[in-house]
Amino acid sequence: MGLFMAILPVLLTLGLLALPRIQAALPPLLGTIGAAIIALWYFGSPANDLVTAWNDTFWTLVKVLAIIGGGVLLSGVMDRTGAQRKLADWLSAGGPTVASALLMAHGVVPFLETVTGFGVSVLIGLPLLLSFGFTAYRAALLTLLGLMIGPWGSMGPGTLVAADAAGAPLTDMGLVSGWMNLIPFVVSGIAAATVAGNGYTTTKLSRGQKFMWAGIGAASGIVVWGLTMTANLLLGTPVAGAVATLLMAVLWLLVIRRGRLTPGPGRSLIPYLILLLGTIAGQLIYRSTDLGAMGEILASPALWSTTGALTALTFLTMSDEDTRTLPKASLVMWWHVAIPTALYLLFGVMMSGGGLADVIASSLAELGSFYLFLMPFVAGLSGYITASGTGANAMFGATQVAAAQQLAVSPLWTMGLQNSAAGWAIIAGPARIELAFRMAQPYQRADTPGPAVTRGSLIKVLLPIVLVSLALWGIVAVVFLPMTG
Repeated sequence: MGLFMAILPVLLTLGLLALPRIQAALPPLLGTIGAAIIALWYFGSPANDLVTAWNDTFWTLVKVLAIIGGGVLLSGVMDRTGAQRKLADWLSAGGPTVASALLMAHGVVPFLETVTGFGVSVLIGLPLLLSFGFTAYRAALLTLLGLMIGPWGSMGPGTLVAADAAGAPLTDMGLVSGWMNLIPFVVSGIAAATVAGNGYTTTKLSRGQKFMWAGIGAASGIVVWGLTMTANLLLGTPVAGAVATLLMAVLWLLVIRRGRLTPGPGRSLIPYLILLLGTIAGQLIYRSTDLGAMGEILASPALWSTTGALTALTFLTMSDEDTRTLPKASLVMWWHVAIPTALYLLFGVMMSGGGLADVIASSLAELGSFYLFLMPFVAGLSGYITASGTGANAMFGATQVAAAQQLAVSPLWTMGLQNSAAGWAIIAGPARIELAFRMAQPYQRADTPGPAVTRGSLIKVLLPIVLVSLALWGIVAVVFLPMTG
């Protein structure tokens, strides 16, 4: 009965998500309230535990809201000034091809995710894919597949939490997470090539060509995995994902543009350079110098995306009508995107702080060695709920390590599995689905070819991909983890 009560808020949230035309914020809001009530009433958790969990997460919530706000503003400015179109023309150089899809899914989008995180990569990457000529549906799918860089998102704070939980050095956790993340790297490449190939607009691909491109997608995943592992070993975990995906983006860009990177997009690239270089510099300063709150502000993508947007307004042209409507449109988009995302993060906090997460994982650990197969599913559930690798590892990390010790397997490898699986499951989570849907839906037209972009159509593709991946991890855990104890 205890296990059922612990998962009841999750079931409530998932059930509400299945309802048509429901407000996006309602499922996580009711799930959060339900988790708090069950924690206090059924499990007798001290109210102070919930208050402490809220206090510990409050500034994270503020930062998430600010980061999404800056990303929405930058995306709006780039779209209305035409800079998005110019940059897309330079990146795609041939339209919505499979190569341009892999450029985005294994290069541009994950690079943005490593530098910014919290969905800003969706806010920027999805409009670029739309500018390439991909339909709203395929642009949303490709952008979400590009979030496969999970353990290194936002310069790796989730991996740091995983390392602390396992009592292991950060570099070791990065390398182990890298081994485990080979599955998302390869699967995302195959899926991205398949999604793009099925919607190829210039030439109808034969079945043989589709298999060929799926193989190229898998090879692309292996290359970005090798680059990530090498960068992790030579340069350290925080910057490994950014370095690897930047190199991958350059490689695909050279392929698409046949070895030439010029002529470039000109001034259209400047706002993104401000965002990327500013965030990287801010992160390095934050990690090397104790500046208190000022250090956190400098490290936040919110500062640099807003700076990039305001800078763009000084040298890029926007019509009077767009200038007038930009503030309201940005505020409306922020409300639709940021509030559900913050509520899902808060939902995870209540599940963890109220002790419900521990009840779920502890009950499953009683299954003995069969729990090894279920470990990635527990990890995936935490990523699905929180939409944050950091939140997911904080939710289930200690319990996963405790179960690993009971089963005589390595805490390091267990948390590497947790870290990778939780990050990958985020792509099918309601928070990211809602974000991608909100960004893509305005571009859906009645005459748009192929499937329409809806929450259900995105989940229909992404959830099976995640579940198959979790099953593969489960097999790896059963076969390999006992040898690491």
